[in-house]
Amino acid sequence: MRLLYLVSALACVAPAVATIWENGQKRLNPYPPTGQATALPTPIKTTDVGWRTYDASAPEIGYKGRWCSRRISWWAAPGVKFRYTGSKVAITFGENTSNNVLLSWRVSGLPWNFANVTANRSYQFVSETTQGLQAGQETIFEFHVTNWALGVQMKAVHVAAGFAISSVPNYSRKIEMIGDSLTVGYTGTYEAMSGIGWSLCEGLGNVEYSLVAYKLCYGSTRGQLFQWQQASDSGVRAQQVYGSNPAPWNFTTTQPADLVIINLGTNDINYKQGTTAVPESTFQQNYIQLINDVRSKYPRAQIIAVQFWNGYTRSGNTYRQNPNRYQTAIQNAVNYFRNGGNNNVYYFDTTGILQFGDINPKGHPTDVGYIKIAAHLMQFISIRLGWSLGNTGQEVHSQAMYYNDNTSI
Repeated sequence: MRLLYLVSALACVAPAVATIWENGQKRLNPYPPTGQATALPTPIKTTDVGWRTYDASAPEIGYKGRWCSRRISWWAAPGVKFRYTGSKVAITFGENTSNNVLLSWRVSGLPWNFANVTANRSYQFVSETTQGLQAGQETIFEFHVTNWALGVQMKAVHVAAGFAISSVPNYSRKIEMIGDSLTVGYTGTYEAMSGIGWSLCEGLGNVEYSLVAYKLCYGSTRGQLFQWQQASDSGVRAQQVYGSNPAPWNFTTTQPADLVIINLGTNDINYKQGTTAVPESTFQQNYIQLINDVRSKYPRAQIIAVQFWNGYTRSGNTYRQNPNRYQTAIQNAVNYFRNGGNNNVYYFDTTGILQFGDINPKGHPTDVGYIKIAAHLMQFISIRLGWSLGNTGQEVHSQAMYYNDNTSI
């Protein structure tokens, strides 16, 4: 994502079905059918016997990440979370839901499931046979949008008649990540659910988070200096809903971020074929402006500026990491604040974390590569900022159990 002009290294194309590859072989069972939600024959109505319905605006429904006032999800890994009683949970999705968008969902702290949903349909996620249900027990339902370029529109939540939903209190801390395709998990097996942002925040645990990141398209003349302050991203879907006038994000009515992580610059190197890179001085100036904007919205937040990497090149009979671009500009931007007495701005150097085999043929990290960056960043946050690691058992990555079953001596 370009910091200045908000463009991408790739032209914008319509979403397509992707194949998940494992060392050159197709994954045999990428989406286990046991987790699929059941599409009901007709959308649930408020008068339907057997169901209790909550409108999408109900205060009991917790919206995670960025959603606009129309209850449309935007950016990466937005989600919904609420407590419920009874043995049934269904959701009706509105007309602005992408066709067959992939959701990851779970009950309380059990493993993640996958389900595809589409517009103007009701889907039952939880039934009497769902794992984890116990009579009289109050449990939590949660889902996140996995496809970074797609989204859903919430219309209603339904539980069994005679039962109810209630809100889940927010964690006391919140992380906001401002980034590009590297943050959203571009070309990761499950996209946003495989990216740096998800791996870091879910892995760290006990934090709220918002991933304001997108693999952006040519044609926009406004960069993250502008787009970060909007509810919606700048993709085709957002343009169809809002045109060139997106709805501003309301920073005053949402939980403020305690930590903001900026990971930008990859596409500023050469944002269109045949053009030159954004000059170091211009990049540095705009990076400083972005940090100032973040500080104005979140005065108490700590800020981490991530040094992005620039790929790997064969050198003789080995591979070497290419020189980091904008390294001096990012360091100077951080030092601008630290030298001015603001020690809440940090520089995170990624040099040496990834190696040649951690980059896939599409020029982005493999799932392991994304996890490596997130794990190092997690330790940086723990050691330098004093944050504790709160996830002591819940699954972060689904379909990631690789091992050797030879137990003979």
